[in-house]
Amino acid sequence: MKKGLFKILLFILLLLPLSAKAEVKFALSKSADNLKPGSNFSVTIKVTGVDSVNAVTNFSLNLNYKSSALTYTGGESGIANIGVNGENITVAYDAARAGSSIGNNFDAATLNFTINNGVKSGDYALSLNSGCEINGAAASCSSNSTSINVAALSGNANLNSLKIPNATLKPAFDKNTTEYDADIKDITEITINATAQDPNAKIQVSDNYKSLVKGENIVKIVVTSENGTTKTYTIKVNLTLTPTDEEKLKADASLKSITIKGQKIDFKSDEKKYYLNVKYDIKKLAIKAEPTNPNATVKITGQDKLLVGKNTIKIEIKSEDETTNDTYQIIVNREEEKKQITKTCPDSTSTREWIIFSISMLVTFTLGIVLGFFLCKKDVLVKIKNKLFKKKNKEEPVAIETLSDTIDLSNVKNEIKKDNKKKQ
Repeated sequence: MKKGLFKILLFILLLLPLSAKAEVKFALSKSADNLKPGSNFSVTIKVTGVDSVNAVTNFSLNLNYKSSALTYTGGESGIANIGVNGENITVAYDAARAGSSIGNNFDAATLNFTINNGVKSGDYALSLNSGCEINGAAASCSSNSTSINVAALSGNANLNSLKIPNATLKPAFDKNTTEYDADIKDITEITINATAQDPNAKIQVSDNYKSLVKGENIVKIVVTSENGTTKTYTIKVNLTLTPTDEEKLKADASLKSITIKGQKIDFKSDEKKYYLNVKYDIKKLAIKAEPTNPNATVKITGQDKLLVGKNTIKIEIKSEDETTNDTYQIIVNREEEKKQITKTCPDSTSTREWIIFSISMLVTFTLGIVLGFFLCKKDVLVKIKNKLFKKKNKEEPVAIETLSDTIDLSNVKNEIKKDNKKKQ
């Protein structure tokens, strides 16, 4: 029995040193995993399996990483010196700095990394190799390796919500709709409430929403996804400001009055069209248009050469600030020429005109006879007289008492024949 018990104890004593050496380990632990490019993380090298029997008195560690995916940004250790050689980071025990023995679960070093931008998704290895001494003698200390998983960057650049307090977006918000309108009044600064569907996406709003001007303002919201994809939402903000009295006057393009020389017009400031009839002999009109704002510009066209029939006269007004234009119209109808008709007979209902007409005709007839007397030959009048009074006035024979010897009877006969012919 004693021999059997002795053998068991001896076997245990032989195994103890071996098991102690096998338990000392340098293990890697990472602060995070499944990270995106641009993210930071750290790895800590811990010493485990150390006790009062198996004391780690020295170590030298080498961590290998992929520099194309990861960038080492520095490390810290209270018992070791850290150095970098290419893609290898060395952690060497410094007894002077350590000051005492290394305890169990002691942090040998902490190393910091950043995942490079543009890195493709996947697993990137971190490999640790170790060499150590236990109780001053070279020993075999184990170590482990790990990897960092790089997740794919999101390309989601959609907004999840978009609101403007005290204003209504038109149309209603939808992530796929990128253009909106919003009307506001007497507000020069608004609040833009925008959230992205992907919390890792970035939102940038143009600064003009803080200092809006009267009229149209284009406010842009740019969403940038993790992988750099951008999407722009646009809000057309229309700002209306209540004008001051001075601004109202400068923007006034109305007329105070319209006057037309020799014509009457019933003017009303809010009535823009008028109608006017003029006689044929009126070929142009003298028009005066007085604007409500004396500094407004007035232009009148179409009043100088009126045609028979329809004419359109335009009175155009441009406001002092040149933002408003208005037009008044005067439709002028110029009558046709009236031809004068000479009356040959008086009105049958007028006794006075009949008397005047009769006297006029008598005077005219008398003047005709007188003129005929002077214009016509006298012998013609004599013929007319003889014909009228031929029967009443018969010629009586004249007695000839004596005949002169010197009278030529043949000539007398001839003269008598001539007179007879004339009478006929």
